[in-house]
Amino acid sequence: MIIARKGEWLSATIGAECALMCIDNGNYIVVSRVGARIWELIAEPKDLSDICAQLCTEFDVAEDICRSEVESFVMTLQDEGAVKCSPPDA
Repeated sequence: MIIARKGEWLSATIGAECALMCIDNGNYIVVSRVGARIWELIAEPKDLSDICAQLCTEFDVAEDICRSEVESFVMTLQDEGAVKCSPPDA
C-alpha cells in the first residue's frame, strides 16, 4: 500500500507531540512523536513496508506490531482526510 499526504496541511511540533492542521477546512490532529515521524516519512508517497522498516530501525518495536500500529494510524489519518492510500502499482 502506498501512503501519500492529501490536501494542504501545516505541522508544528509542540513538546513531544505534533499538531497537524488542514489549511482547506481548519481540521486538526495531534499526533505522538511516532505519528510525527510517520508524517515526516510520507512527505513523499511511500510504501507501508518501507515506513515500517524505517520505524523498526529507529524504535524498539517488533515488525508485526509496528505494521499493525502503522496501519491503524494510517486509517485514522485517512478518515481525517490527511492521507490517501493506493495499491503499490497505482
